[in-house]
Amino acid sequence: MTNITRLDEGHLDAIIELHHAVISDADPTLVASETDAFFKDHLADCGKTFGILENGRLLAYCVLGLPRPGDPNFGTDHGLADADLPFVAHIDGVAVKAECRGHNWQQILTRHRMQEAIKVGRKLLLTTVAPGNSASLINILACGLVVRQLKEKYGGQRFLMRADLTSAPIIYPRADVIAWCRATDFETCHRHLAAGLIGATYRKAPGTKTIEIGWIPDYRI
Repeated sequence: MTNITRLDEGHLDAIIELHHAVISDADPTLVASETDAFFKDHLADCGKTFGILENGRLLAYCVLGLPRPGDPNFGTDHGLADADLPFVAHIDGVAVKAECRGHNWQQILTRHRMQEAIKVGRKLLLTTVAPGNSASLINILACGLVVRQLKEKYGGQRFLMRADLTSAPIIYPRADVIAWCRATDFETCHRHLAAGLIGATYRKAPGTKTIEIGWIPDYRI
């Protein structure tokens, strides 16, 4: 069993070090670079940060954003009413040491943040994912969040994804899918979204490692 610990300011330097190690090795169009102040704020002021430790060494961290009035809120990108914004929680950054990958920690840490958001009364879980970031996209879809928009953000295209925390996560079977397209086929993704569909599941294109999104009618979960 993976032990997840809430981190505090004593872990700040280790969080920042791991963050920079991960983004230095990544495509800058697929990951967002955060400031030191962002991590400090999300240890207590406007969120919670969790980690996986081994003998005091930080192997992974994840950030749950709990925006306060006046803080940046993904709900504005989704066009939520002002009355809904206080109930939003963000799935923010996650990082895992390169030698520790392959244990499904990103999905485990996402599910942990979902439960923590529920505990503090948040009802809507929002995040952004780069369409070309296959690992993150798979994990977020597997946790029941769905694609509701595609827009320019953080220096590249981002899926805006959402889940309703007031009900059990809905995992849509592939039988519900009425269209498939590559996650990086922006033109087709925009067309499906304009037609009132949401991206709810995924598959690997036959014979490739390319991720395809499965689109279904928008049931307004």
